[in-house]
Amino acid sequence: MTEGTGRRTFLKTVASIPLAFSFGLLISPFMRFLRPTIRPLDILGPSDQPAALKPVEFSDAEFPEAWVCLPFMFEQSYKEYNPEEKEVRKIPGYAVKLPNGEVVAYSRICPHLGCIFNFVKDPDECAKGYNFKPNGPVFACPCHLSVYDIAQGGKVVSGPAPRPPRSFTVKVTGDKISIVSLEAGGIA
Repeated sequence: MTEGTGRRTFLKTVASIPLAFSFGLLISPFMRFLRPTIRPLDILGPSDQPAALKPVEFSDAEFPEAWVCLPFMFEQSYKEYNPEEKEVRKIPGYAVKLPNGEVVAYSRICPHLGCIFNFVKDPDECAKGYNFKPNGPVFACPCHLSVYDIAQGGKVVSGPAPRPPRSFTVKVTGDKISIVSLEAGGIA
């Protein structure tokens, strides 16, 4: 290796140090963009998905027959980059016993624009108030008249809603029914 080649390599290395430093400074904001709740320099930290504070519990006796609908409030903790390191949100929901004996639970937040929808057991009442006559009990949103068929997994049967409401995970242990988590996603 000649003296000119060694000097050239040295100068290239010295010139690349500020460039590498500049790219290093850009990594932190980019990571904060990808994971807003990440702590500084905690790239491999745990997931920042929301978690239930505690499950909502019902007994089997609270659902004596098909189409019994019970409202509940589900508390979920979201990681935040603030002094408390979290934000607790209360999500309203309905637990409904289907004719096959299964208990399902859905968020009451309409996926169209975030209104709180109702449980309508009588198809005639739904026809009067929501301009749609279903075959059985449904969830119906009073804001823009979206109707969701509970027997078909919350399928949208009328109105502008883009998809069914978010569902909760329901676990049955003996005669205890627990609502333990909420399907990921937002309003729309």
